[in-house]
Amino acid sequence: MERALTLIGIVCVVGLFLLFLGRRGASRTTDSRSQGQLSPPIVFDFGLWILDGLIPFLQCLQLTPNVLSLLSLPASLCAATLVASGHFGFAGPMLLVAFGLDACDGALARKLGTASDAGEVVDATIDRYNDVIVMLGFLYYFRLDVLFWLLGSAALVGTVAVSYIRAKGASFGIDADIGFMQRHERALWLGVATTMAPAIATLLEQPSSHPSYYAVVVALAAVAVGTNITAMRRARLVVATLMSRPRTPARANEPTWSTAAP
Repeated sequence: MERALTLIGIVCVVGLFLLFLGRRGASRTTDSRSQGQLSPPIVFDFGLWILDGLIPFLQCLQLTPNVLSLLSLPASLCAATLVASGHFGFAGPMLLVAFGLDACDGALARKLGTASDAGEVVDATIDRYNDVIVMLGFLYYFRLDVLFWLLGSAALVGTVAVSYIRAKGASFGIDADIGFMQRHERALWLGVATTMAPAIATLLEQPSSHPSYYAVVVALAAVAVGTNITAMRRARLVVATLMSRPRTPARANEPTWSTAAP
């Protein structure tokens, strides 16, 4: 059943991609978020094209951006549960649904003209929960393999660090939005790898009650390396920018430790 679902998903994606190629006007991406990513720009264009097609449908349903953000949380919980139980063929599409809901909330807010700081906080908060929940699902599944578990742990640490350092920089007025393996790209790697894992395991692995799912392992390794490199680059940028600023002497009645919110 899972393999059949994987094959159906692949056929649907290939069909949509061919339709996208037929309707694609420009040959390059103009969205700044595509810069510095590991994945080919055309893949990012494809994702934006799908989102553009979904927005009118979501408007017809009269769903608000915050509702989409909230719906992504149970979708992530469901995906993580399926991953933890080893049902990767079902978990992959559910991951893509969760990531799709998360991507649509911002696009819908911009379309409706309702984007706000409060909405951004709601979105960012739920994003962090979604990230951790999904990674915990992978950690549980790979708990019996030390190497794969460590890769998942490194991916989780990098995922949290990337977001934290960017937020920390923003609290000092520094734009640290640099590097690759940002959220949209992590979603792409993990969602696609998880969806295709059962089919690839059939070709590369011996029958087992607990497959290694090497496609997912490769994706976790890419996320682990990419996020931690990006986190270090962002930290270096923030520190260098702060050190280049003139120091302001602390007042006698002010604490000398940092009071910026983490």
